[in-house]
Amino acid sequence: MNKIFFLITFIISSTALGQEVVHMGRSSKALLLGDAYTARADDEYTLFYNPAALGRNSGVEISPLNPQIGVTNALDEVDRFKDFPSSDAAAISDRLLGFPVFVQAGAYPGLKMASFGFNLFARTRTSLLLENTVHPLLDIDYRVDRGFVAGFAYNFGKSSKSKQGLRSSLGISLKHIQREGLAGQFDLFGTELLSKIQNDVEDIDDIRNALGWSKGKAWGVDLGFEQSLRTSFSELSWGASILDVGGTKFRKVSGDVDIPEQEMYINAGVNWKQNFGIIAYSLSADLHPINVYMPFSRKIHLGLEVDLPFVSLLGGFSEGYLSYGLELRLWPFKFIAGFYSNELGVEFKEFEAKRAVFQLNLFDIDIDI
Repeated sequence: MNKIFFLITFIISSTALGQEVVHMGRSSKALLLGDAYTARADDEYTLFYNPAALGRNSGVEISPLNPQIGVTNALDEVDRFKDFPSSDAAAISDRLLGFPVFVQAGAYPGLKMASFGFNLFARTRTSLLLENTVHPLLDIDYRVDRGFVAGFAYNFGKSSKSKQGLRSSLGISLKHIQREGLAGQFDLFGTELLSKIQNDVEDIDDIRNALGWSKGKAWGVDLGFEQSLRTSFSELSWGASILDVGGTKFRKVSGDVDIPEQEMYINAGVNWKQNFGIIAYSLSADLHPINVYMPFSRKIHLGLEVDLPFVSLLGGFSEGYLSYGLELRLWPFKFIAGFYSNELGVEFKEFEAKRAVFQLNLFDIDIDI
């Protein structure tokens, strides 16, 4: 009896990974800056970080085409795939054990006109992790999101209409999301998984439906606050945002399994930047998500950008891991690429998921009024 209890305890403890913090949309640039972006949020992803940041916009910005791709960074794990077995299920699972597979593709075309912003979005995201040597279990999180978000910021205070001095902003955004996908943990060699995919399965859609594929719709709200103190060469900004106030809950349209809600995240940050003409730099720091129970050290995010003509060097620190990359600007193209990591475990630096991100913007337009 004691041996059985010990075995069950071992299985549970060895698979007790934490829930990855999954946001609705993440800026490629922000990810390479440690995701310290709450008080920065100055690109086409503003509404996914802090709607109050629209208050700093004084012109028209259009980003019509900006495809983004994220994948697992397997450069340090090349040996796993040498002489990879082709038919032995046990050998394949042994090679993939503990290797987090991640693939994401999406686009977030947007418009900012003065203090109003609008984004369409479409994203597919797949995360797979095979864990536990004794009893292999496959974690699957596969979701497809489509929809739009619209937001507005209101500036107030004595200097709200001046480009210099103190500016205060309140922001709000409304979003509509259509989400479909599946999420769960499956016994890789158990009879339940086999029975699901063997009964009346003719194509990939049948497999997805058997595993719990569902569709849903939801409306969500974001709130934000920002203040900035600006001089001729520098700007200090600080702010906070509440994303998906109260949690964005989905109304199920089809399927047998409830759609996971988009959780509420409370974020706070500060940003300092200086511009000397030929060179500029930015330092940012965030604390998020404040309302999620996790080690405090996982909530610390830091970012540094060095901006030179045509190129920016990006570096960051997030959840204990370093990130780095670059942004290349040669209109009509803007290209962003780099490497970062996410925490999949519970504790600080427990289970690192190494990832790479690439983004190509085409025909961005920025008109200052």
